[in-house]
Amino acid sequence: MSTDSFIGFPEGISTFLTDLAANNNKPWFEAHRREYEQNLLEPSRAFADAMADRLTQLAPPGLGDLQGSMFRIYRDVRFSKDKTPYKTHLGIAFNAAGSPKGESPGYYFHLEPPRMMAGAGMHGFPKEFLTAYRDAVADDRLGSRLRRAIDDATAAGNEIWGESYKRVPAGYDPNHPRADLLRYGGLFVATTEDIPDVLHSPALVDYCASRYATMGSVLAWLLDVSVA
Repeated sequence: MSTDSFIGFPEGISTFLTDLAANNNKPWFEAHRREYEQNLLEPSRAFADAMADRLTQLAPPGLGDLQGSMFRIYRDVRFSKDKTPYKTHLGIAFNAAGSPKGESPGYYFHLEPPRMMAGAGMHGFPKEFLTAYRDAVADDRLGSRLRRAIDDATAAGNEIWGESYKRVPAGYDPNHPRADLLRYGGLFVATTEDIPDVLHSPALVDYCASRYATMGSVLAWLLDVSVA
């Protein structure tokens, strides 16, 4: 698909997702499948391609060519008490081509009316990465660099997510100056806002790029640690 084919999301995308939340069942979805394809699926594919191209230019060195990948709208209900079959949001991950979603540093776009979110990092660290992350946080040079990167990101209006543990893990100083970061099981920078009018314009790519640009220092840190 040509990367200039994204013309903005249709006005109907918010209506479709809101109506799906109120009618989360297969008969309703099948009756409105064409609305799903026109308002969400097709424009999301175009946006994923266009945004991936822009992020490939914007991303820290070493991340490589990025690929946009939509998360399936179908929920995995096998182990959930909630048996509603469909997700009521749009999620698109941007990772290095060929890498599994969520298992390497990357970017993320989330649309869930009435809010939109742009983020970067790793929602959760794979087991083999967790020790490397903690050792880097405890290191004077790398840990101080991460703190500065986080300060820069929050100063730009972003939030930081990732604290997963109540205690500093065994083997690390519980009174460490970065004890808060040692309790993280993931590291994610995000900005969440009311859905802007630019959602319905090709300028959404530039709009999101300006937000992703404020997250680059944290993403670069994660990338350096993950390939060390």
